[in-house]
Amino acid sequence: MSVSRRALVQGGAAALALGGIGAGVGYQRWRWARALESAPIAEPWAALGPQMHWLRPNLQGAPMAVPDRPHRVEEARDDALRRKMKRVRRFTVDTNADRLRGPPISPKPAAGVLRIAAVGDSVTFGWGEPVERSYPALLQAELQRRGRVVEVLNCGVPGQMPQTMARWLSVMGPQLGVEGFIFTRRVAWNGPNALQDYVQSLREVRRGLPRARGAVVLPPISRFDAGAFFQDPSTEAVHLHRQLRDLPVFDLTSTFRAAQGARGYGLRQPKPGVLTLVDEASGAMIAEAPADGPNLPWDFCARIDDDPALREPLFFDSGHPDAEGFALFATAVADQLEAAGWFPA
Repeated sequence: MSVSRRALVQGGAAALALGGIGAGVGYQRWRWARALESAPIAEPWAALGPQMHWLRPNLQGAPMAVPDRPHRVEEARDDALRRKMKRVRRFTVDTNADRLRGPPISPKPAAGVLRIAAVGDSVTFGWGEPVERSYPALLQAELQRRGRVVEVLNCGVPGQMPQTMARWLSVMGPQLGVEGFIFTRRVAWNGPNALQDYVQSLREVRRGLPRARGAVVLPPISRFDAGAFFQDPSTEAVHLHRQLRDLPVFDLTSTFRAAQGARGYGLRQPKPGVLTLVDEASGAMIAEAPADGPNLPWDFCARIDDDPALREPLFFDSGHPDAEGFALFATAVADQLEAAGWFPA
């Protein structure tokens, strides 16, 4: 609940003793509500075309507050639901004049430096973490550690769609001297033509950057992603391989599952229409609820919110890696790029 400053000082002297308690509680609620607010960080950008959004330029310390646990979309978007959440993660966002998350960049890469654009949605952006722990920053550090002379740009925008990612690469890639791109997003199964739209987006990139090295990275699927039971995404890489024969396609789900092992918690579907919340180490069921399509059951949301121990290794919610997860992400992508021949001996 928002409490105005005037409301905090209302009342006569006779009511100060009792009113001070109420005002103090009200002020704390006001501070808590403000602490859960996130700054707007994206806007329409005419340079890309109508109805296309990108990050705002020159942001400095824009505050972000997001769920620090698996959740439903409504909990992140509805003010009343969000303010009830006990597990909240905070971070800040800085952008440069080129509308990219991170420090300023030169108009062109230095001589001999391979400039790679990592384009994607919130996973590439580094949702929930400072920019230095985003996967593009860690990938640059890892490749440089291996002796590769590279610069990796963080071109992630939360909620970004493949068509806009492709447009940015086609328009801005040549201007910024991009010679390699990593297209990092899962297929958005939001229509009958989703897969074909994704493929067409990558073909647009090929037209805009015909000589650039490229790769497609499918981010890992969380064990708390109820949508994986509703719409099986495991065939995405197969379909993309068939249609994008000139681009390597990497799905990081198996890499993450292997690193998780039998740690933490996750969802299972013991039978159609039912989901269970389980301890992965013991297999013990903690709760059971009717499946709700791609949504996490409300009962599970409440249980997870009340118990900080109910976590999944390598993720902090049902879709975004944590700091440990992003480190694994960057190492895995570096391995895949080298295996794909990006850096001939």
